[in-house]
Amino acid sequence: MKILSVDIGGTGIKALRDDEELEKRTRITTGPDFTPQKMLKAIEKMRPEGDFDVLSIGMPTAIRNGKPVIEPVNLGPGWVGFDFAGALGKPVRLINDAAMQAVGSYEGGKMLFLGLGTGLGTALVNDYQVDPMELAHLPYKHDKSFEDHVSEAYREKEGTKAWRKEVWKVVDMLYHALLPEYVCLGGGNAKRIGKHSDEIPDYVRLGANANAFTGGFRVWKDDRFESSVPVLKPGA
Repeated sequence: MKILSVDIGGTGIKALRDDEELEKRTRITTGPDFTPQKMLKAIEKMRPEGDFDVLSIGMPTAIRNGKPVIEPVNLGPGWVGFDFAGALGKPVRLINDAAMQAVGSYEGGKMLFLGLGTGLGTALVNDYQVDPMELAHLPYKHDKSFEDHVSEAYREKEGTKAWRKEVWKVVDMLYHALLPEYVCLGGGNAKRIGKHSDEIPDYVRLGANANAFTGGFRVWKDDRFESSVPVLKPGA
C-alpha cells in the first residue's frame, strides 16, 4: 500500500509518499481562493501518475468524524460537505493539520501539541487517542486570544523577543491546565524557539513541519490511531 500524505496550509499544499525521502516533497501555493476543486488539480499536478493507493490529508480547520465542520479561515469556500474520497477516487483519512503533525511527533503517553506558524494549531494525543482542539481562539488577555499573541502577525509587529516571551507564557498556562506529560512545539516557527534552547523547559520537546508527513503515514500504518482518524471511502 502506497500512502500519499498531503499537508494543506494557508500558503501552500505539500505532498510526499511514504517510500520517498523528504527532499522529494512537492509544493503548490494556496491562499484565500484555494477551493477543494483547486486541491484536486494541485494533487493531480503534483502526482500526475496517481501513484498512490490511499491518502492522508491534513487541513487547517476543525474536523469531526473525518469531515470538516467549519470552513478554513485562510482558504477558499466549499470544504464543508465536500466528498473527498469520491472526488479523489481513493480512501482518505482527513485530519486537522496540527493533529496530523502531532501524530507524527508523538512519542507515547499524554502529549500536548502546539503548532507555531501563521496562527496556533493545537492537539492532544493521549495513549494514541487523537483529540484535535481549538484552544487558539480562547480569550487570553486584552480582549485577544492565545493565537493573537503567538501568531506570525504578532511576531512581525512586536518582534521575535516579545513573541518568544508570549509563547512561553502560553505554553506554561496550557501545560498546567491540561496536565500533559510533555509539550511538543511544532510548526514553522518552532525553529525560532530552538535558537534559544536555554529557555526551553524540561517538559518541552521541539518538533518540525516534516512530522506532518510522518503523521499522515502513521494513521494508516498504526492501528492504534484508527478510532481517532476514520477512513472515508469512495461511494460510502
